Amino acid sequence: MDLADTPEQILQDLIKGCIALERQSQKCFYEQFYGYAFTVCHRFISHEEETVEVINDGFLKIFREIRHFKPMHKTLTDSLKAWIRRIFINTSIDHLRKHRLITIELNDVTSLQNGGSLPATVMDNLSHKELMAMVSRLSTAYRLVFNLFVIDGYTHEEIGALLHISPGTSKSNLAKARVNLQKMIIKEKKLEKAYGRRAI
Repeated sequence: MDLADTPEQILQDLIKGCIALERQSQKCFYEQFYGYAFTVCHRFISHEEETVEVINDGFLKIFREIRHFKPMHKTLTDSLKAWIRRIFINTSIDHLRKHRLITIELNDVTSLQNGGSLPATVMDNLSHKELMAMVSRLSTAYRLVFNLFVIDGYTHEEIGALLHISPGTSKSNLAKARVNLQKMIIKEKKLEKAYGRRAI
């Protein structure tokens, strides 16, 4: 490897090595993107052991499919991260479905449409770490939809297709997730006021 190579050139060589099924390239790829994979999968899978299992399944899929990877964004890094994120999200959902851990609420969305949003002032007082800790305490269905819509930018139509539910059900679950988060935040504020510290 030339020391003058740019990060993008190094990544391109790494991808070529993975396409050629070179074990050292696969090892380097795994090590380079493991942390990113864990961040993505752990938002959907609560238990760390299961998260690692899903990550390993995801990397196997990546190494099988990487020859089909095509850059779609401005940089190779952004394109690759978007591609592997989608694989890890799908692998996480497949894992939850396989183990029958997804229970989607089917209640009507209309009663929650106006009360399901989190006020910006409430959100402003939370760090990303605190918010994600609260999200991890949501039910599987609510956590899935919240992460897909708010964090990953999926539309309700895309979420519906991914989870085999209607867009309306996706909206309902997102609204309920936000209501539950708001309740957690209010409870957290009361605890902070009573004890002078964060509960999380």
